[in-house]
Amino acid sequence: MYRIAICDDEQLICSQIENIVLQYAMEINEPIETQVFYSGEELCKFLAMGDGFDLIFLDIEMKMLNGVEVGRRIRQDMDNQITQIAYVSGKESYYRELFDVRPMHFIFKPIEAKEIIRDIKLAMKLSGKFSGIFKYKKGHEVNRIEVKKILYFESNNREIRVVTTENEETFYGKLSDVYKQVSKYNFMFIHKSYVVNYLFVTKFKYDEVTMSNSDVLPISQSRRKMIREMQIKFEKEGIL
Repeated sequence: MYRIAICDDEQLICSQIENIVLQYAMEINEPIETQVFYSGEELCKFLAMGDGFDLIFLDIEMKMLNGVEVGRRIRQDMDNQITQIAYVSGKESYYRELFDVRPMHFIFKPIEAKEIIRDIKLAMKLSGKFSGIFKYKKGHEVNRIEVKKILYFESNNREIRVVTTENEETFYGKLSDVYKQVSKYNFMFIHKSYVVNYLFVTKFKYDEVTMSNSDVLPISQSRRKMIREMQIKFEKEGIL
């Protein structure tokens, strides 16, 4: 379970960020637990009881205990160097004060969904919790491959060939079922016979993609518009 805290004394901002987080969790089909705090004191009290979060969206300009002081307590008093902190503010004048807190990012108000999503993706990547494992059956055995090593899947009737950075493997199944497993890891269903890992695409053309191993794979005519839209979306979200 990935846990995200949202701390801001403006209820509207908290609701906005929480809605973005929960909508993104639905899109990637991953369980993300959110908890909202309306003051720095409330958040610190909760953390002091031993409960923790993977990522905190933390407002700076809060009454009494502001976000800068909360961050210092997390890093120094609680000696928590693991939790990622993304500051939220309407001002740009806090950079020097945040040096000791080592925030992951600084988000300006008004909030944009793409900024929140980018930080969630980065924090998940840094945590290592969502590196992803693809599972498939071969005979009576269940085999596993790290998603980050998979270039693409190719279907030939009922036989699936998976090409990785290390080798190739085959198993029997449906490509549609394969895609359900890996779609949340930025894979693209470019053709009825091919599902590719966007991270290993080195060149996009209107009707084909070139993979990092130099394999050239076709994009079916019916999917070209969708694939182009996905490419633009991934680029905007800063997926490398």
